[in-house]
Amino acid sequence: MQTDILSSLNSGGTGLNISELSETLTDAEIAPRKTLITDRIDTAELRLSGYDRLRGQAEQVTEALGLMRGLAPYAVQSDSAAVGVTVTDAGAVELQTSRLAVSQLASAQVLSFGGYNDPAQAVGGGALTVDFGRWSGDVPPVFTPGTQSAQTITFAPGSTLEDMATALSTLDGVSARVIDLGDGSYSLGVISDTGAGNALRFSVSAGADPGLADFDFSAGPDAFEAQAAQDARLSLNGIEVTRPDNRIDDLLPGVSLTLTGTTVTPANVTAAPNIEGALEVMQSFVDIVNATGRLVDTLTARGFGPDAEAGDLAGDALAEGMMRRIESILSQGFGVSGAHLADLGILTERDGSLTLDEGRFTTALSGNPGLVDALVRDGITGRNVGIEGLPVSGGEAGRFTLTRDPATGAATLAGVPVFGEAQENGDWVYSVASGPMRGIRLTVEAGTERAEIGFAPSMVSSLQSYMSEILSPEGALADREGTLTDTIGVETTALDALDSRAEELRMRYLSRFTEMERIVTQLNSTGDYLTNLIDAWNSDS
Repeated sequence: MQTDILSSLNSGGTGLNISELSETLTDAEIAPRKTLITDRIDTAELRLSGYDRLRGQAEQVTEALGLMRGLAPYAVQSDSAAVGVTVTDAGAVELQTSRLAVSQLASAQVLSFGGYNDPAQAVGGGALTVDFGRWSGDVPPVFTPGTQSAQTITFAPGSTLEDMATALSTLDGVSARVIDLGDGSYSLGVISDTGAGNALRFSVSAGADPGLADFDFSAGPDAFEAQAAQDARLSLNGIEVTRPDNRIDDLLPGVSLTLTGTTVTPANVTAAPNIEGALEVMQSFVDIVNATGRLVDTLTARGFGPDAEAGDLAGDALAEGMMRRIESILSQGFGVSGAHLADLGILTERDGSLTLDEGRFTTALSGNPGLVDALVRDGITGRNVGIEGLPVSGGEAGRFTLTRDPATGAATLAGVPVFGEAQENGDWVYSVASGPMRGIRLTVEAGTERAEIGFAPSMVSSLQSYMSEILSPEGALADREGTLTDTIGVETTALDALDSRAEELRMRYLSRFTEMERIVTQLNSTGDYLTNLIDAWNSDS
């Protein structure tokens, strides 16, 4: 019990604990209102925590969908260490075996200009022209310029070997540096890009200093050439081909080849359905969808029943609607083929959860690897039109008509004007900057009046588009989080104000009761005086 010092010292008053009485009366007025505000804050914080968990799950779904984007329907491999393979466009890979025999790797031209005793040794000034092209094997060799333009460097008098290395390295297709040969001498090493057509020719202008003139090999590189530039030579299924680089991206559809050596026997490059990789990715997807469903059920539980507990978002329409929307998307057909999850053995159980039947999945993917494409890659088709790219933000499913005036080139796509430019061959290229197909480029012939474009978003695109909507700073989730945060701020301010009000009220009660005590003490003192006076009178009588 709180000690009332004033009442203890003042024995002539009412005898009441006025401090305790002030607290009791203040609590009677303030506590109910404080409880209401505290309950509102607790409720808002609980729901805000629930929305935070919902947002975190949506972000995990988004990450899982991003990983699914990289799922390739085919696994491509080589049985030779000399030929490495990487899938660059999973949708373009052809399901077949190719035989590749490598007889020669591509190499760069390597030049060495030696006989120098110091990197800072002066070579002098003058103009040095670097040509790019091909040296023949004739005697004397003949240089044929390539498509890259010649470049000229003008060196100031007194330029050093290091100055030359720095200047040459600024040119496209040239790398140069001063090399310590280890015997007390130095060499200027110069390397071209790989490929026989990327060899170099140095020509020094008349009047250049003798030191710079020593770098002229316009008559032939033999005196300085440590390695000749050459193309890679290989055969694809018996057909001889050459390429200027050991990385080849245009020989097998959707596949990049990396040549690291020659082959004794042809390498077999095979493409087969990527069943193992696809199974792992799809099982992870099934798991994340089921986890999302369980979280939503927990958050929105209404707590009916004696042992049931209500969730942080009990009955929340946004959370419940999120899961219904995901389930709705998953029930659709995807891609141009209209593939369903059930076609891959992914089934919906009675409780709404997904299960992956590995046997059915393996059988389906073995028979038609393209089923995966419908789930992870958007499908876009065109009639009387060439199409580049895909719509941004997932796009909108449907068929869209391009109409144009052949005379002026003015065109609209789905009623939205598109900007176009005439090409040298007469075709027109249009960039779609707005509307449902925003982000694609269209190519049509000059006389085309009408073209059709069909777009079918994949499952991944559809879900990513919805997750972006959920996680958007302007979305419903952010709006509710903002409202709850504002509510907590307002109620906390009200709680602080109520605490101040309680202190004011307590002090007022204490002041009034103190005054009451003073009056009662005074009255009691007067009463005691009168009683004593009367007693005295009676005694005198």
